[in-house]
Amino acid sequence: MRDNSFKISYSRINTYLFCPHKYKLIYLENKYIPLNGDISFGNSVHKTLDVFYKKGVYSFEALKDSLNVCWESSGYENNQEAYVNYLRALKILEEFWNTYGKYPPKRISTEHNFKSEIGGYPFIGIIDRIDEYEDGTRELVDYKTHRIIWEQEKIDKDLQLSLYCHACKVALGFVPDRIAIYFLSHNKKIYTTRSEEQINNALKLSVEVAEKINNNIFEPNKEGCAYCDFKQTCKYSHLKIKEDDFKVTIADLM
Repeated sequence: MRDNSFKISYSRINTYLFCPHKYKLIYLENKYIPLNGDISFGNSVHKTLDVFYKKGVYSFEALKDSLNVCWESSGYENNQEAYVNYLRALKILEEFWNTYGKYPPKRISTEHNFKSEIGGYPFIGIIDRIDEYEDGTRELVDYKTHRIIWEQEKIDKDLQLSLYCHACKVALGFVPDRIAIYFLSHNKKIYTTRSEEQINNALKLSVEVAEKINNNIFEPNKEGCAYCDFKQTCKYSHLKIKEDDFKVTIADLM
């Protein structure tokens, strides 16, 4: 029986594709991903840009003030690591300001929520940024804060951009003229395109995943254990360190 409360989102589909059991842990068993510095860093920078543009005061000082308001220091190993990453975020934002921030388009929408439908399932998400220019063209932008920049081929096949192009058309009423991923750590915006075939394939894949979820198919994918947030706690992880490995006897300390 179909679960009518189930919603399609890029995050849910991507999690299931990575490992169906990880999906079950997060979305059905309500297990939280252990907080770490990378998560805090990404959240901080995303929130900073959202707050900055919503305030509408365009200066580097205003951008820096937004970072100070939005900075999250939890998840780091210690205060020193948090401070080093704060300086890294400040440097990223300074480069962003000098390259793009000084020259804003006509209109900017950040953290844009949408709700639509795919294959009878509710489809929800949040688009990082939509820019509208003086000539009426619009640009869909997704932010990435990680240190590794993707090859063009990976960007061209990115599932999230395909789904968000569909969302722009059916939920927001426009087809983006340009599509880009902004790799903030490299201060580089890389453009891509999406064909109708690519978008339709993304929709088909999403519905296929949704049907598997509704049929309670959650077989683990152990190939991703090394990159999984639950590798030390998941019962299927082949990298889990046994509890006995942490036991230290009095003799070991002498």
